[in-house]
Amino acid sequence: MAFKKKGSHRNLYLTLSLVAIIVVGFVALYFATLPPLKKATVGVHVGDSFTYSITGISTLQSEEATVSPGFEQYNQTDYYKVSVAGITDTNVSLSTVWRFLNGTEVNGQLTINLTDGRESVENGFWAIYSANLNVGDPIRPTDDRLTVNATDTKTYADSTRQRNYWFIENEFYDVNDPTQGTLRYDFTAVYFDRATGMLVNLNNMTAYNNPLKTEAITWKLTSCTVWNV
Repeated sequence: MAFKKKGSHRNLYLTLSLVAIIVVGFVALYFATLPPLKKATVGVHVGDSFTYSITGISTLQSEEATVSPGFEQYNQTDYYKVSVAGITDTNVSLSTVWRFLNGTEVNGQLTINLTDGRESVENGFWAIYSANLNVGDPIRPTDDRLTVNATDTKTYADSTRQRNYWFIENEFYDVNDPTQGTLRYDFTAVYFDRATGMLVNLNNMTAYNNPLKTEAITWKLTSCTVWNV
């Protein structure tokens, strides 16, 4: 009958433990050298609210042109109010009230992640960003396709505040037109308060060439609880 020394298992365990310590050390060193995860900075607080006016201008430049469905509602707007209902990490929960001149209201709730822009509601209010962004910074920290183009100073009733600006323009063609000659041009420009990351002004212009027409939508901050507009 064969026997092994008692110390043989002990040496094996010591060797395996040493290897494990070395592996863990290399893994820890690797992660220590990685750049920090990109993350937004929330600049609003629960209870903050922001109220906007919304207007639309439609210019029909051909006999065949008609106003896009639903466009009239912008000029029927009394106000659009956005309130901060909750904050969890970089997720901001918002309550919205779209009030019309006839007294009717459309209420909504959504959550938006300021780091990547993901929303809990499709086509919900999206114009809130990370605080304290600088020129060249992505407007969403994990997506560098759109960056802050400029920073300026806006004068309000009793204060001045820095605001950031970004814009985007694109041209699309109608997939039902095999010649790709039916085009739509979109331009969007957004100013947002640098300290809170909240929308101040938004201008969107859409131009069509067939039929020929142009539609423009403007959002403007009219009041808020953070500063005197």
